Amino acid sequence: MFVTEKLKTFSWVNVGNPDHADFERLQTEFKIDEDTISDILDPDEQPRFEVEDDYKVIIVRFPIVNRETDTLWHTEPLSIIYSGGRVITVCRKRCDILDKMKKDEKTTREEFILNIIYHIAESYLRFLKQLNRRVLESKKALQERIRKKELMDLLEVENSYTLYMAGIKGNVAVLDKLEKVRGFVKTDDATELAEDARIELSQATEVVTSYSKMLKSIKETFESVINMDSNTYINRLTMWNIILMAPTVIVGFYGMNMKLPLAEYDQTAIIIFVLIMALLVGYAMFAAMCRRIV
Repeated sequence: MFVTEKLKTFSWVNVGNPDHADFERLQTEFKIDEDTISDILDPDEQPRFEVEDDYKVIIVRFPIVNRETDTLWHTEPLSIIYSGGRVITVCRKRCDILDKMKKDEKTTREEFILNIIYHIAESYLRFLKQLNRRVLESKKALQERIRKKELMDLLEVENSYTLYMAGIKGNVAVLDKLEKVRGFVKTDDATELAEDARIELSQATEVVTSYSKMLKSIKETFESVINMDSNTYINRLTMWNIILMAPTVIVGFYGMNMKLPLAEYDQTAIIIFVLIMALLVGYAMFAAMCRRIV
């Protein structure tokens, strides 16, 4: 879907959720070559900056929630193609960040692009806070009862942190290249936007690092708890096996064709046997309760 807006210094063409007809229009009307379009179609395309014959291409990655993918919280590429007095943004998915852009007529083409990068950097921080709340909720649930669902949620968050870190570092590299392009950061407003975007990306990097360490600590803690519980259950099973082995041996002896003590008394042997079993079971239950209290 094409949305074109005319500003004073340039025109902005936003292409969201493009179909085959939209890509054909990009080729015929805007002279975008097939290689660039194939890069736009690639969901795994990494952030970069390239200079073509008639235009320049900037690809950055922004955070998004997509319930159709294996990783719910992941990143998507946003392509920014600019030349002359035109800026074209192309995204495979709907990019809500572009809806928040302030369409100031005094904004230059370069300032507009830097503003997009700034809003993307800001969105990483917002998404990271949401992910951290999800980690804390899973942690609280795991403290009450360890279940597979919460553990899988933590694994998904860990994957999201990895994707976010890759996207943030790639965006930083793109920003570095843009600042080195002659005449790109030429106004005071552009310089301020570039600095703000760099600060936001730097903060996002620190937040991802600290949250990843916290998540790793939480996972290691619950892994230790699971191992301790497993050892406890194994010890209990071993203890019960030993306890049940005694009556099995005794019954086996009394079932043999040989003279055994108290065999001439009909009721005495069974009473003694039941008392011994009751004592052993009582001791086992008492020991299990003592361990649970500890």
